Amino acid sequence: MRVLMLILIGIGLLLSGLFCMRFGLKQMLSHKIKHYFQQVTVTPWRGLLVGTAAAAIMQSSTAVSLITIGLVGAEYLTFYQSLGVILGANIGTCTTVQLMTLSISRKFLFPFLIFCIIIMLALRKLRYPALSVAGLGFILLGLDFLSIAVNEMIRIDSIILDLLTKYHRNPLYGIAAGVIITLIFQSSSAATGVLIVLAERGLIDMTTAAYIVYGNNIGSCISSVIVGAAAPLAAKRVAAAHIVLNILGVMIFLPVTHLLTLSAAYLVPDFPGQIALIHALFNILSSLIVLPFIRQYADFIASLIPK
Repeated sequence: MRVLMLILIGIGLLLSGLFCMRFGLKQMLSHKIKHYFQQVTVTPWRGLLVGTAAAAIMQSSTAVSLITIGLVGAEYLTFYQSLGVILGANIGTCTTVQLMTLSISRKFLFPFLIFCIIIMLALRKLRYPALSVAGLGFILLGLDFLSIAVNEMIRIDSIILDLLTKYHRNPLYGIAAGVIITLIFQSSSAATGVLIVLAERGLIDMTTAAYIVYGNNIGSCISSVIVGAAAPLAAKRVAAAHIVLNILGVMIFLPVTHLLTLSAAYLVPDFPGQIALIHALFNILSSLIVLPFIRQYADFIASLIPK
């Protein structure tokens, strides 16, 4: 019962933190996003930069994808213009996972959160920045609770550990698990945060974690596909472009996963940092590989979803 409560509290704090950070940043900056989308996406490179910035601000590639689908559906953007934004959205979403690797003692988190709440109540002009920063505090506190719960699980029941490691290094299982976890949380960042805790406690190795990261990225596109299904043709193609991008990324990275994990271990000493790096490399390299061939990619998506 104690473990279940810790897990629920941890997940609740994690999701609440993501919401607070996203909402605060959105209130500060999102009124400018649609304007920038329309004005600056004239070339794929500019679109990529806009998508990266928008996803970093909104802390969600799914949100950026949904906005893009809406703009394309309303004919504010062309399908070709939208592709750069989609590529950039995959890169911008890495910022949340990088923030999750920060290590702050729990005894400092509570005063930090209280301070943010005081700022929100006392200074109206700073309420949204304070809310965003408080969101980061809630995320870190939620990960701390999940870490405690994982320790309790290891002590209480070795069967749970057996279940977690049963499909050790099975890529299909790992990818499927990543998709399912992301669908449950409705956030690839939250799912990756839980993954960081499991890896840090030694319940999964880095290769398995990489497979789950691949699945997380595919799972993050499902909402776009559902929304795109009822949208006009060009918007359907945007949704397809988002999920196909991540599927192609998995096909590219799956054969070199061992090399990817070795590189991450060489560059970063700690497990959470290695997972964050793998997540970043997957998204950044997938987008940059497709970018020079974006015209051909647009034609490929158009052939998948013809008129």
